[in-house]
Amino acid sequence: MTLDSAGQQVSTDPEAASRYDAAVRMTLCLQRGALAQVDAVLEADPGFAVAHATKAALDFEQRDLRDCALHYHSAVASLARGSTAREQAYVRAVGQRIHGDRIAYRAYAEAYPEDPMGLALAIPTIAFSGAYDSPIDAWHCIDELEPLHRDNWWFTGLLAFARVEQGDLEGAAELADRSLRDEPHGGTAAHARAHAYYELGEHAEGLRWLDGWLAQAGNHCLGREHFAWHAVLHDLVLGDIKAVLERYDRDLSPFVLEGIRSLVDGASLLWRLDLIGIPDRAGDIAKVRAMAGRELIDPSTAFSAMHAALADAAAGDVDALIRLEQRCRVSSMPAMADFGAPLAAALAGFVRGEDASMADTLIALFASSRATGASLAQCEVIEDTAIAALVRSGRVEDAIAVLTARLDRRPHAGDLALRGQLCQTLSC
Repeated sequence: MTLDSAGQQVSTDPEAASRYDAAVRMTLCLQRGALAQVDAVLEADPGFAVAHATKAALDFEQRDLRDCALHYHSAVASLARGSTAREQAYVRAVGQRIHGDRIAYRAYAEAYPEDPMGLALAIPTIAFSGAYDSPIDAWHCIDELEPLHRDNWWFTGLLAFARVEQGDLEGAAELADRSLRDEPHGGTAAHARAHAYYELGEHAEGLRWLDGWLAQAGNHCLGREHFAWHAVLHDLVLGDIKAVLERYDRDLSPFVLEGIRSLVDGASLLWRLDLIGIPDRAGDIAKVRAMAGRELIDPSTAFSAMHAALADAAAGDVDALIRLEQRCRVSSMPAMADFGAPLAAALAGFVRGEDASMADTLIALFASSRATGASLAQCEVIEDTAIAALVRSGRVEDAIAVLTARLDRRPHAGDLALRGQLCQTLSC
């Protein structure tokens, strides 16, 4: 038995334990190369059950199901040579998640809150799907564990992200900065900082910070393309469409991104551009949808369903939106039935030009959209669609009211300009 860096007993030798600590650190930083580092662990000790289980968990998150299955079975076999109760619980949780139990990691994290890897798998981030149907429950879990982990950079990064989601933007910025001082490569803290910059309306400063972090500490971040999406949001606010298109071509087009990441970041941006009358790259949506695979037609979460609906809307595919509505309607997941289905129906109506009847529905859906686990910045595109519907249906005063409420929440040059234009039409 050896102790890992979290003080937990692991059934391996000191060399493999040290390599595993490095793999966990890379995973917590969201750094590329974590999988290769786990391979190095298994070279040092091919019978290290926890390392096999971690490789299976990471493979599952990255949709490499064949390698995932191989390492999970190796993990189970390796337990027989001797293991602790925690190691057995960890392998069991990974197996349950692979076989469809979305809350398996939550139960493990509650039983073994000292394990940073288990907590990372349980909390929804840009790297992990998480184990909570309600994001509010995830942030409550983080709050409860603060006394245990308050001095750890990786936990401070998670706490910063929780604070963003809870609306404490100043607190999130302070926590993210503290985490990044201790570990400049920390992807979760950087993600929280990116959100805080946007919601605080610090667009020029946020763009400078993002570009600087991506060029240095974040250069090998696993979610680098999502940070590029955050930078594009700042470009849009600043009205720099040339920069938007250049960044899209470099980091977000379906010729660069693949799979679910293309669906989430690429499709939502293409829909945003469509809403503001920028037709450039509109033809890319066909490739985005083709690459999305099953998540487009049979999404596994309400988060995926939301972005599948945006992709279908960007393609102008009403029939696909109707099929998506029907599939979400019969889902056993409340957020799929209560949010995914009506969103698909509302977007179908919007594409058909039924603006007067869809505007209020879209506003109501925006109010409940956080149940999907999407961030406020991601959900804003639904409110953007509602504003477009209000304007197209002649409800200019209502559109101005929605824009004013958004501007009260955070500065935004684009919203300010649009409100000014609408006010001129009313001579207000």
